[in-house]
Amino acid sequence: MKRFVWLIALILVSFWSLLAWGAYGLIDLFGSTAARHADVVSSHPGTVEWLSWSLGALRNLGLAAIVFVWAVVAVFILAVPTTVSFILGKAFRPVEPMGWGGEEYPRPGYRDVTPHETATAPEEEPRRIERH
Repeated sequence: MKRFVWLIALILVSFWSLLAWGAYGLIDLFGSTAARHADVVSSHPGTVEWLSWSLGALRNLGLAAIVFVWAVVAVFILAVPTTVSFILGKAFRPVEPMGWGGEEYPRPGYRDVTPHETATAPEEEPRRIERH
């Protein structure tokens, strides 16, 4: 469930990022075009300069607003799976050991590198030679 919620949140953030990127590009395109062509409105140099500066400032404010709104909405989208994770239990599940189908040793890929004793203890007592 947690992974599903995180997956949905990441998909939503990616779509939201594409939408914000598109809005950023449109504001940049139209704002810079309007600022560049401020001389269409008036031929007076002071008015053209003031209008170009004002339109450039509005464009920059719009771009900053797009980035700010994108960040706030992305944080809210990512807050939902974080909250769900904390409500359902631990935010991150600890890694569990892999099951090998039983406690068979050696496991596949396991190489024992511990030193073995060369002389093993006898399981039975050695035979004694008795003299009569």
